[in-house]
Amino acid sequence: MKYSLVDNAKSEPFKGGKGNCIRCGQETIAKCGTRKVHHWAHTSLINCDTWWENETEWHRKWKNYFPKEWQEIVHIDEITGEKHIADVKTSKGLIIEFQNSPISFEELNSREVFYKKMIWIINGKSFKSNFHILHALPNPKAEFVKDIAFMDRKKDHEGKLFFRYSENEENAIMVLVRSVNDLKDEINSNYIGHHIYDWVRPRTVWLNSNCRVFIDFEDDGIWELQTYDKRGLRSVRKYSKEHFIKRAKE
Repeated sequence: MKYSLVDNAKSEPFKGGKGNCIRCGQETIAKCGTRKVHHWAHTSLINCDTWWENETEWHRKWKNYFPKEWQEIVHIDEITGEKHIADVKTSKGLIIEFQNSPISFEELNSREVFYKKMIWIINGKSFKSNFHILHALPNPKAEFVKDIAFMDRKKDHEGKLFFRYSENEENAIMVLVRSVNDLKDEINSNYIGHHIYDWVRPRTVWLNSNCRVFIDFEDDGIWELQTYDKRGLRSVRKYSKEHFIKRAKE
């Protein structure tokens, strides 16, 4: 944990520090070594929140984008009394969870049901080499896109294809396909960050989330997993990290 209560005030760890857990109230001690990010730990060696994962520099960097009073907030279910520590809770009540390690679908679903109004930011560093961002797509709300169906593709496929609904019979087994290059100008003039992608050996738990999921590849952008059209085409949309953080603070 980044924070414990010291004299009833949220405090970051300091050498020799002792405090109390912001969730359970039990005694905590500051861990200020050189191998891991400085943090607080329970003296009992038992973490009171089963959803908590070991804090990394990546977690800490993201938390520090937000005000101290939004970080590590105890969220309580008013009906059951269940408590968990949210990584960030904004002034508008949005929960932002930063996830570095793999997570089971059961835990993902439990968190989403508990927090309700939340988004995920996941660390994509460990699977970056398997996540291939391919050709650009136009704004899915652009008028001309209503007649277009872009076709999914893999990294090694040479074709970048689409078909027009108006040129094919409904529910046709075979369709007339065209090259995406035919739409180059339209795509460029209506581009707002969408791309086809190929995720080799995907972490499918994130594809089944009921909340918005953003992937951080540790550069200046952040990529949201999206469904592009009524056919269910999977896409990603890039936002600048600066813009994303600014919007989250509004």
